[in-house]
Amino acid sequence: MKCLIVEDNRQDSQLLSRMLMTYGNSDFAENGGDAFEIFKQAHAAEEPYDVIFLDIMMPGMDGNEVLRRIREWEKNNLGNGIPVQIVMASSKSDTDTIISSYDDGCQHFFMKPYDKNDLFLLMEKMGFEKTGYAP
Repeated sequence: MKCLIVEDNRQDSQLLSRMLMTYGNSDFAENGGDAFEIFKQAHAAEEPYDVIFLDIMMPGMDGNEVLRRIREWEKNNLGNGIPVQIVMASSKSDTDTIISSYDDGCQHFFMKPYDKNDLFLLMEKMGFEKTGYAP
């Protein structure tokens, strides 16, 4: 499994990466603009991501804008291909934030702080299997 973690908080991205180690490799972006470019580069290299964990609140381009751009790119470039699974992550739990994320095309919403057990349940729900040891 190949994962992109988009998170402006280095501690959160490292924590999530450690929890995801058992599933596969993770790449990182600290802002929305970089995330969108990394996403496109992965497709150009024919090594697309299986899942993207996308923080909503980031400086510059926020997570919802990245999500909209990814879905628009997929619509214009994938044809009948399978879109990447996107998990929006936020400490904001208000209904408007959650609904707008789903309206923009995410498949899952994950509340911060990251919890290993909840994460493992989500990964199972998305169809990913552990391939190694989890710290």
